[in-house]
Amino acid sequence: MGINQKISGRAFWQEIFRIIQDNNSIIHQNEIFFLTSVMPALSRLTTKPPPDCRLPISDALALLVIIGLAVLFRLSDLGDRNLWTDEAWVALAALKPTPSEAWAAGQSTPPLYLLALWTIAKLVGAGEAHLRALSFLFGLGTVLLFWPLAQRLAAPRAALLSLAALACSPIMVYYSKELKQYSGDAFFAVLILLLTELLRERQGVSGWLLLTLAGIAALGFSHPAVFVLPAAAGVLWFSLPPTRRWSLGLVGLSWVVAFGVYYVLFFRQQANPELVAYWLPGFPDFSGLGPFARWLLTSLCRYVNYFLYDWGIYWGGPLIFAGAVILVRQGQGRTLVYFGGMLLLAFAAAALHRYPFMAPHNGNRLMLFTGPLFYLVTTVGLTGILTWLVRRHLSWLAFFLGGVIILLLNPPELVRQNLRTTYQREEIKPLISYLENHLTSEDHIYIYYYAVYPFQYYYRGRTERVIWGKSCVEKDLTLPPRDAPSTSRLWLLAAHYPDRDFIQNFAARLLGPSWQQTNTLSHQGAILMLFQRTEGTRIHDDG
Repeated sequence: MGINQKISGRAFWQEIFRIIQDNNSIIHQNEIFFLTSVMPALSRLTTKPPPDCRLPISDALALLVIIGLAVLFRLSDLGDRNLWTDEAWVALAALKPTPSEAWAAGQSTPPLYLLALWTIAKLVGAGEAHLRALSFLFGLGTVLLFWPLAQRLAAPRAALLSLAALACSPIMVYYSKELKQYSGDAFFAVLILLLTELLRERQGVSGWLLLTLAGIAALGFSHPAVFVLPAAAGVLWFSLPPTRRWSLGLVGLSWVVAFGVYYVLFFRQQANPELVAYWLPGFPDFSGLGPFARWLLTSLCRYVNYFLYDWGIYWGGPLIFAGAVILVRQGQGRTLVYFGGMLLLAFAAAALHRYPFMAPHNGNRLMLFTGPLFYLVTTVGLTGILTWLVRRHLSWLAFFLGGVIILLLNPPELVRQNLRTTYQREEIKPLISYLENHLTSEDHIYIYYYAVYPFQYYYRGRTERVIWGKSCVEKDLTLPPRDAPSTSRLWLLAAHYPDRDFIQNFAARLLGPSWQQTNTLSHQGAILMLFQRTEGTRIHDDG
């Protein structure tokens, strides 16, 4: 058809419809191409892939060494150290005939942790290594689960360094070998956060089910799980599409119901006014702005030094701040939501006098569940600062800074403590054996307050002539009238006391001048003293 050729109106519209149909066909083909090729490519670009499990050979070897050290440190001395006071009361509870009796005697021990110990004692045995095996498994499990979590929350080198810090930290190692629930606190915190991260990557029924069951178990094994679960739920709420939030609501509801069951059956009976009074310095001082600021600053310094040891606040504080800035810039701000959320919730509980916050008297062990993320944020800051110095051709300063930190950490002492700790080492068992071999039928035995539970765990003799200490400031001991005339010798057994001068002064105030010390046998953290009566001793008369 020529340009100037005249056409009818009908032919004109037929030609227009033909052109439109051809264009629709082309558009349809382009749509198919876009959906099948372009969209997947865009999805790969905009969706962060899961961390690459392939490591350089040097990093893979370092990973194997770190895991090997974690196993070695946690197995070493596992059953050689005698049980100290807090461990011994848990052991005695685990030796009860029934679970209900064990729970009644377990005081503040989480119910599922105590039930697991009771089962171990029945099936395997009640030796130190047997009972500490659960803490060992939790401690090693924390290290193994922390590696995939750290890969998702930090750069590769920072993740590897944080794993090394966690694996070799004397605090984390020690609680992997103590008969208490604190290594379980860290384990369940890491487990919950790892499952949360996996759900962020891929939402599936199995992932939601695992998170639900892990949360229910965590509440029974770990008291601070009540701080971990809301932090994890908060991250999921803002990370997932709105259509998936109903699943999170169901998970949260199951956790609330489980906590209610635990509370009615166990937690309500575990409320102990004596423990609340003991942890009073771990509660905020709201009497004024100045007292509160002093309390908070002291608590934070104690907390940082707990994980980084002496002088840790001076270099650890800046590293934590740098780590927080770097994580935000790298788009990993949720790490701070996890970490800060747990700390804020623990602080809120302390304000209500329900949980000590960075308390003295070794109270920071109750914050051990924050340890893995503490080391992660700190090492992110360290690697970031060292990398920044190297890129600005200040390698000498980076090496100097790293060397100073290593010297402050004192690696030789760190290794010695991990292989054979001196912390809470109270060798009372050989003293009890000596006592059993040299005790006469007319002797009395006085057991210092903090040695009562270890003595009950190790002692195999009769207890009719045993006097149980009532406090660590007890004085003016009086014997029952039926025993006083025939008693010429008294043994005093003590453990978990400040120093030898303290226990000598305690014995003098307790017994007075009527008793003379004639023999002393001591081991690390424990002492056995023999006293003989020099004149008529005081006789207690009930009326």
